[in-house]
Amino acid sequence: MTTFDSTKVDSHTVRTGPGTVQVDLTGQFDDAQSITVQSDGKILIGGYTEYLAWGYPGAPGEESYGYEQNHSVIRLNADGSLDTGFHDGGVDMVPATTAPASRYELTAVQSDGKVLVAVALNTGIQVERYNSDGTRDAGFGQNGVMTVDIGHDFKDIDLTANTDGTFQVSARGFDQATVTKVGNDGSLFDGFGDHGVLTVDISEDPFFNGGISTAVLADGSVVVGAAYNAAGVGDPTFALQRFNADGQLDTRFGDDGVLHLSAAMGFGEDSVVTVQADGKIIVMGHGEGDSLATVARLNADGSFDSSFGSNGSVTFEADTPVALTVQADGRILAAGTNSGDFNVIRLNADGSLDTSFGSQDGKLHVDGYAGEEILRGTDAAEIIHGLAGDDVLQGDGGRDVLQGGAGADIFRFAELGDSFRTATLNNSDRIQDFDVSEDRIDLIGLGFTGIGDGHDGTLAIQASADGTRTYLKSFDADAAGQRFELALDGNLVGQLNSTNLVFTAPTVEGTSANDTISGSALSEIIRGLDGNDRINGGAGADVIIGGAGADRLNGGDRADISLWTDNRENADVFRYLSTEDSYRTDSQSFADLIEGFTVDDKIDVSALGYTGFGEGTDTTLKLVYNEALDRTYLKDAEADAQGHSFQIALAGDWRESLGEDNMVFAPAATPDAELGLIGVAPDVDQWHLLS
Repeated sequence: MTTFDSTKVDSHTVRTGPGTVQVDLTGQFDDAQSITVQSDGKILIGGYTEYLAWGYPGAPGEESYGYEQNHSVIRLNADGSLDTGFHDGGVDMVPATTAPASRYELTAVQSDGKVLVAVALNTGIQVERYNSDGTRDAGFGQNGVMTVDIGHDFKDIDLTANTDGTFQVSARGFDQATVTKVGNDGSLFDGFGDHGVLTVDISEDPFFNGGISTAVLADGSVVVGAAYNAAGVGDPTFALQRFNADGQLDTRFGDDGVLHLSAAMGFGEDSVVTVQADGKIIVMGHGEGDSLATVARLNADGSFDSSFGSNGSVTFEADTPVALTVQADGRILAAGTNSGDFNVIRLNADGSLDTSFGSQDGKLHVDGYAGEEILRGTDAAEIIHGLAGDDVLQGDGGRDVLQGGAGADIFRFAELGDSFRTATLNNSDRIQDFDVSEDRIDLIGLGFTGIGDGHDGTLAIQASADGTRTYLKSFDADAAGQRFELALDGNLVGQLNSTNLVFTAPTVEGTSANDTISGSALSEIIRGLDGNDRINGGAGADVIIGGAGADRLNGGDRADISLWTDNRENADVFRYLSTEDSYRTDSQSFADLIEGFTVDDKIDVSALGYTGFGEGTDTTLKLVYNEALDRTYLKDAEADAQGHSFQIALAGDWRESLGEDNMVFAPAATPDAELGLIGVAPDVDQWHLLS
């Protein structure tokens, strides 16, 4: 019997490919906003990370759960690998005192890892600096806060951290912008503009539609990028302007000081700009709804630098690119959010992808960390490494290499296409470190019945001629010519058995005592038997049978479910086989309490003969809500001969959310219900079969 352990280890997942790094910090949505390079070449990316603040996904009601955000910082080594010596394995979660205020709040991380937050006020911009523990940095401004006064109406702001510890805050009005440079201690930088403030005239936008991005050159001149829409219709234009240190427009740049970049060229309202040490300008844009980001490099006069990319620009896949910087060696780093995670791409000085960044062997990698993680691949061939913790590794498509690392790991194969071969194609995955004493291979979703000769639904176990590989294979191909095959390093013949090869949902049983039971990441059948049990199904689509006693049942820890996870993969069934499993009398309750129930879960009362919702009479169950306890009851209003009335309690208000789809009722009686069809089995849910 497995005992539930509530101790959890924070974890994160890193995906690397040639030139790219993607970091999933918590399994929830991560919003990258800035990128900074330290003097030692290490790279800091800052932004926000969501966490589940209350409720859980799948709870009843439209506002039954919610997320809040903390500041977050990751640090990469110069080669793109996560710097595990930085805070918790390369990740620093900085508690946020308040939720970010949409586009009117920005965050940036400085080269020492401290977090800057700029918040737009009515007549200025408040900048706060935070230490890693979420406290304000008392050495900055006045007790960690300074305010930049803005003498004009403004619509958008920009915050950019520089490598020397200074930063600039910019505010954009309809025809002018203010760029304020601030020193590391929070005081205005007196050697810039007018006592730290430079006010410039920009392209007029009477409809206030545009954003702003600024970059300061070593000589004090400034490049301002501001999207504007003079007509108020159609796509905005991103206008780049360069101003001398005195705030005068540099008419040598572009067309009389202005360069217009259209949406058709790949530059939208969220475009950003930075500068190289030699004065060349780099701008990155992203069209509305476009899956491509565009990076262009301009000469000092505003012409496109033909030595960069194709005629001065390059494109790459990106959801929302938001930050840009240039290393001392001329290589370009672009950061943003991709598939809800922090994403970084590095380009060489000529615009080509820097394949020395990210993956060091040219292959795609997915790496876990210290916690219990579900690591999923894509249709591409990947190397998936769980590292520490009891992980689930699922390669999905592609010829993957799987390394569980330390802990009791599960290698999951949900479809035949996850690992197969044909007469001409070898697309089988390879497990490199399978531990027969604690690891398991999850084959539940494939329909195989057990170990055999590889025919008629069985899998054969064979070693290679040199004994260095063990193959788990079927010799029966499907209609597409695919047959399951999986390779494991080493000779494991005679060691693989029905314990570490899981063909059907395993059964976990309690005792007649009051048990605490937790399932694994497998889809399991969990029986509490007698006693007042506490059962947590864990991950997977489980069948939970509390048995007799007043049990507390939970299909799994919903707080651990990612925003990007389909909850139906973890849909559970709470099954009742006897009215004695959950009931009350006139004076006592022995009813189960189901916690963490989701809109995808089911309650199976078909064995008890209940046929639907109603008044709790004539084989129906009544739905009743107790506001004081915040519980919803499914109850039979009619007691049996022992005075027992069947009843189940669900945490929360399920009156509007619990429907027929959440129940497994018995079929209503019909005059010819007894006839049936001999030899024809009823439709069943293969995920929830009882053994």
